[in-house]
Amino acid sequence: DATTFLDRYTAVLEVIGAFVKPFSLCMRLFANMIAGHLVLASFLTLIFLVSAYWMRGAVSVPVIITCAVFSILEVFVAFLQAYIFTFLTTLFIAAAVAPEH
Repeated sequence: DATTFLDRYTAVLEVIGAFVKPFSLCMRLFANMIAGHLVLASFLTLIFLVSAYWMRGAVSVPVIITCAVFSILEVFVAFLQAYIFTFLTTLFIAAAVAPEH
């Protein structure tokens, strides 16, 4: 019967969705947290990549200023991601608990 096949198919997709949604939220949060640290690490590495010792002073000042600006941006992104994570979690829980029409 076509309806029982459809019901089984829908049940399988619901079970898969129950695991995929939290996993995707975790991956999104992890990627955004790691991205900011990688950008800061790559800028700080510029200081050590300069081969001439006397040039390190000239390179380090702009790099430190840029890292400070990116750190402020990273704090903003962290708060934004926490808000999005909370909002999407609320939506997923509400969709799972609410009865269908």
